[in-house]
Amino acid sequence: MIPLRCPAHAKVNLVLRVGPPRPDGFHEISTLFVPLDLADEVRVTVGDRPGPVTCRCPGRPDLDGEGNLAARAASALRERLGRRDRIDIRIEKRIPVVAGLGGGSADAAATLRCLARAWRVRDRGLLAEVALGIGSDVPFFLGSGPAWAGGRGERLRPARVAPRHLVLLYPRDPSLAIRAGDAYRWLDLDRGAGVPRRGRASARRPENDLMAPCVARHPSLETLLGWLEEVGGCAPMMSGSGPTVVGSYADLRSARAAARRLAGRRLEGREVDVIVARSLERMRGAVPWRSPRSASSRSTRTS
Repeated sequence: MIPLRCPAHAKVNLVLRVGPPRPDGFHEISTLFVPLDLADEVRVTVGDRPGPVTCRCPGRPDLDGEGNLAARAASALRERLGRRDRIDIRIEKRIPVVAGLGGGSADAAATLRCLARAWRVRDRGLLAEVALGIGSDVPFFLGSGPAWAGGRGERLRPARVAPRHLVLLYPRDPSLAIRAGDAYRWLDLDRGAGVPRRGRASARRPENDLMAPCVARHPSLETLLGWLEEVGGCAPMMSGSGPTVVGSYADLRSARAAARRLAGRRLEGREVDVIVARSLERMRGAVPWRSPRSASSRSTRTS
């Protein structure tokens, strides 16, 4: 058996520009992905014998099973390589679900990283192709750090982004669980046939084309943005298709102070998670994993 583990880092979109719909139903985008220290932990065990792909998320039975993006990624890579090895996936969820933070895609990419190490797959093109078949932003999570993305999200180039300390507000109201497909459809409806002409996108000018149509349909998101402004958040905006909103701070102390002021607030009677996070220059890869009960538990540490 080959046991491996890999952090699955959340992301924010500091810039998200959306073009018109393409013939394939997707949209041409220009976005700046930035990974965060907020991360799930993905553990993958590759068996010595043929068997199924299993996936468990303790505490989140709704995410168990073959429909999980991580399980789909494992099945796709196994089929592509013509393998039959049993694969068991366990995901410790820390990233909010359906939040615009890329948690499911990050889990899928972390699973691919583990399997690539277990099976010694060095063909980056093959891994990226499998990743894109799972989701448009999965290829980003196979990379090393911040990146500009074009096309559906698969055309990546490294980006230099100044360190950021962030406060994330995630509303737990199920009615605000915005699906990406809905957010893009609302944008198309609001735009009609026109797409604005703009200059070159920049990390210094945060923007998200999906924010306005989402706020228009869910006005309570405006309240969250107002809260961040109230506690000094710079350029508060929605991440991805939301509903998580993000504010930037000059340092960790300021971010923690803002989070304390926001703790315990409720949005229309529902809890709001307040998360302090920082941007990363580099995402970590897969490493061997052993149970902490083992005498060699030091091997669980990542560099």
